[in-house]
Amino acid sequence: MGSFLRPITIFLELTILTAILYSLLAGIKFTLFDFGMDQKYHRFIKVSLIILGCLVFSFLIAHLFTFYPRISIMLKYRG
Repeated sequence: MGSFLRPITIFLELTILTAILYSLLAGIKFTLFDFGMDQKYHRFIKVSLIILGCLVFSFLIAHLFTFYPRISIMLKYRG
């Protein structure tokens, strides 16, 4: 049962973290353009934020698969 729940919980956490990351990067993009960035930098900023988002997302995936606790191990030591 524990090995069945782990991928589902990792997927749910990645979905939530993706939504948070997207909101954060969109907010940064909108803030840069509201403070007067020229339209000629639009493509550069978009590509830079996509690369940054991919790097953060790959870090989150690696972190969750490496350090996310296995439920079967926790059940074994319950008392």
